[in-house]
Amino acid sequence: MAKRKRSSVAAASPTAKEAPVLDRGKMRRTDVPLPPNMTKPSRRQSARGVSTAITTDPNANPDILDGVMALRASPDGHECGEAETHLKPPLANGVSAASDAITEQNTPSTGLNGEVISSTVSNVKGAASAPAAKKGKSKKLDAQHVKTEDEESNIGTVNGAKRNVTGPAVVADVPRDAEAADELDAENEDEAEVKEALSRPPPVNSEYLPLPWKGRLGYACLNTYLRNANPPVFSSRTCRIASILEHRHPLKDPSQPEHATKNRPDRDQPADIARGQRYVEELGLTNARDIIKMVRWNDKYGIKFMRLSSEMFPFASHDEYGYKLKPFAEETLREVGEVIAQLGHRVTTHPGQFTQLGSPRKQVIDNAIRDLEYHDELLSLLELPPQQDRDAVMILHLGGAYGDKPAAIARFKENYAKLPQSVKNRLVLENDDVVWSVHELLPLCQELNIPMVLDFHHHNIIFDETQIREGTKDIMDLFPAILETWKKKGITPKMHYSESCPPAITRTSRRKHSPRVMTIPPCPDTMDLMIEAKDKEQAVFELMRTFKLPGFDTFNDVLPHTRQDENKPWKPKPKKAAKKGKKKKMDDLEDLDAKLEEAEEDVPPPLIPEAEVGMGGPEGRVYWPPGMEDWLRPPKRIIKKKDEGAATPAKKKRKTAGAAGDEASVASEHAAIDEVRTPAKKTASKRAASSTKKKTPKSVPTPSASDEDEGDDHLSSPPLSDLGSEDEGSAAVQKRAARPAPTRKKSGRATARVSYKEEDADEMSV
Repeated sequence: MAKRKRSSVAAASPTAKEAPVLDRGKMRRTDVPLPPNMTKPSRRQSARGVSTAITTDPNANPDILDGVMALRASPDGHECGEAETHLKPPLANGVSAASDAITEQNTPSTGLNGEVISSTVSNVKGAASAPAAKKGKSKKLDAQHVKTEDEESNIGTVNGAKRNVTGPAVVADVPRDAEAADELDAENEDEAEVKEALSRPPPVNSEYLPLPWKGRLGYACLNTYLRNANPPVFSSRTCRIASILEHRHPLKDPSQPEHATKNRPDRDQPADIARGQRYVEELGLTNARDIIKMVRWNDKYGIKFMRLSSEMFPFASHDEYGYKLKPFAEETLREVGEVIAQLGHRVTTHPGQFTQLGSPRKQVIDNAIRDLEYHDELLSLLELPPQQDRDAVMILHLGGAYGDKPAAIARFKENYAKLPQSVKNRLVLENDDVVWSVHELLPLCQELNIPMVLDFHHHNIIFDETQIREGTKDIMDLFPAILETWKKKGITPKMHYSESCPPAITRTSRRKHSPRVMTIPPCPDTMDLMIEAKDKEQAVFELMRTFKLPGFDTFNDVLPHTRQDENKPWKPKPKKAAKKGKKKKMDDLEDLDAKLEEAEEDVPPPLIPEAEVGMGGPEGRVYWPPGMEDWLRPPKRIIKKKDEGAATPAKKKRKTAGAAGDEASVASEHAAIDEVRTPAKKTASKRAASSTKKKTPKSVPTPSASDEDEGDDHLSSPPLSDLGSEDEGSAAVQKRAARPAPTRKKSGRATARVSYKEEDADEMSV
């Protein structure tokens, strides 16, 4: 599909009186070419057909991503060490979600399921305002966002500084690493804001602890232990829209499973919308099935409260790529609901911070309503018992004030009235840490009969200082009124608790959530308390251990980099082959011991049942100490650098080969020298050798007188045979003895040709 051009002009055009309304019918769309025999299904129509197996493990498939909101402590919160992007949505396909909000389609970012990008803040009544000007680098960063009130109605104040908060653009030079982000945050913090933060009164906290605890502690969306299991178990798999469009094409080899590199979709073949729809639906079904394992895991360790991820079904509330969950997910969600009902757990949802009903823009409202309908359908398809179904609420923030709080409240009332009754039954409102305090939100909840969720962390940042002090003591006076909003609708109350990072000073830095919490707020001891912390279930375990809450004795520390609850691939060790020519000499007992050891090694480890995989084993080793999340994964391979002069096996091998080569060359040199010194007459030497072997004593004839006369001539003439003199013969024998004996035998033929008998010599002379 051709990429639509995105425009930023739409955000600058509205005036303070009226928001722009774009005619969606005039928007140009480029349809994907379809086969002639296929018709395009209508929007939000399930395209279930023949299921195709896809790899949903993000470790094996790079197209599968972790949902952004599920990784956070809360959809509207950030953790220590993370850049402050409280009002900045995540990137989708390299384009900021904020830019999507001001385009013709007003599409949300990847994985946000249609949460609308529109958030405006203003200075809170009763909260001390900070100066409007920033110094140094912060001035440059905010310069592109600052506009006058006459030009843009969506201008609010963030800590006293005016900026366009409808959809802040992504600053290109914001560092991505945590340390650099902290440094930039420190630079951006206004001098006056720091001064104000240092002069603020200390919080006044209650000394009451709700012990013994009878309520339920919960965590949000993701289980860190199961997420790091193999295969991973989590319910927030998502993808990019580009992946959906790509998977509309068939695989290059449909008979084989998809592979990240070897078997990808073939874009040369015609696209099929139904095929791409099956791809994204399969992701959602995999997420839903993993909820069963997560709920059973929670029950084993005493956790009976969990927030479901809004990203369970990717893009389900998207304006163009959205779809209904029924009928394709109906059966799977019913099975999930049966487990939740059987164990008596509570589940809730929390649409993102960009789902707002008080926005002045129609597209924002449309997207928000569509997103709330998706969450309502998700919870309804669980088919929980009546009370558990009522307790399955959807938490929402009131949204931006857009420079006029009374007008924002009026718009919220108007849009709330348009919601389906099933959505109204589940909707609850939560005080936030940017705009709306408890004193501003509670009257609205009482008027519209909407339960109110008290967030202690948000209350300590945004509160009406004319009526209440920071801390947990004064807010307890409002507990009866807050709890009454729940009692009217017969819903079990719930509250949220989190803590700021230890080094946080200013209001901006205090918004960030710490990985774990140190105490329990002074809420009723029967409260359902959601712990919003980055370490998820581990933050709940920390409170269990600290205060000896029910379930504290069900878990133990993990073994570093070791999992005892997984079935790892096993291969028997190859038996060592006996070396030829070398027989092992061992006693009978030693031989028997060796055979027993080999038999033990060949026994595979016991197979862990599927229901017990990832459950912590019999000892319940699922707790990891603060900062030790790496213990959940295999140890990193560390390659040690060796000294240049250090001997390595390869160097030793080369050295041995070189030494052997030197010895061989020296031996060859000696052999060459010996060959030079050896007489060149080879036949004579052979004859001499054969004559020495076959030499026998013979009778010498008596010399005559004529022989005596010719003695001198006889001696001066060369001898008949080549035996030579006695001295010469002994020297030749010594040389031959010094040489290595020839390996090849002399043939009998060569020996038979030479004869040294006197009769043969006479015949030859004739």
